[in-house]
Amino acid sequence: MPIYPYVCMCGWDGELYAPIFSRDGQVCPRCQQPLMRQLSVPAPHQVRGRVVQGGGPDRFTADMLGVPLKELPAGLKSHEPQG
Repeated sequence: MPIYPYVCMCGWDGELYAPIFSRDGQVCPRCQQPLMRQLSVPAPHQVRGRVVQGGGPDRFTADMLGVPLKELPAGLKSHEPQG
């Protein structure tokens, strides 16, 4: 049975065992209010790819979106000075 992290409005937070089908129906052990599941960081994984000369955050974003670097929208570009 998986373990899920939960948080309550009363301040309680912790992990509980819960079946997948009832993971959203858990109640706080302290105040009996419905619990909210916390978002958790997935297990570390390896990002595979190749190193490209002139790479950087903008190149990475463009590659993840599958668009050429020159077509990357301005709102997604980093604001680091080029130099």
